[in-house]
Amino acid sequence: MPRYLLITPALMFIAACVTDRGANELSDSAAKGRAFAQANCAGCHALDDGVSPNPNAPSLRRAARRLPDWMVAGSFQRGVQIGHTMEMPVFEFEDEDIDNLLAYMETLKDKN
Repeated sequence: MPRYLLITPALMFIAACVTDRGANELSDSAAKGRAFAQANCAGCHALDDGVSPNPNAPSLRRAARRLPDWMVAGSFQRGVQIGHTMEMPVFEFEDEDIDNLLAYMETLKDKN
């Protein structure tokens, strides 16, 4: 059997393990916050780091590190208004969504 037939599945398995490892380290609340962010924020903001789809939108990691916790929480409670332009839709969050997003944002501060 050619080696490449064994190497390709092995590399895919290793990549899957590396990708899932970060998701498994999140608390239940942070994982729900990440899922919410993926569904509602990722169209403009990079979730972790990197280049955001909207060049005017910072990554969530950058926002988490740049803004104080009270400002982020207050922004979520008011419908995400701080620092956003007219192109940013106004969200009305449930309390659980806010708690989950804050838990996820907290994990972003801890990463290098």
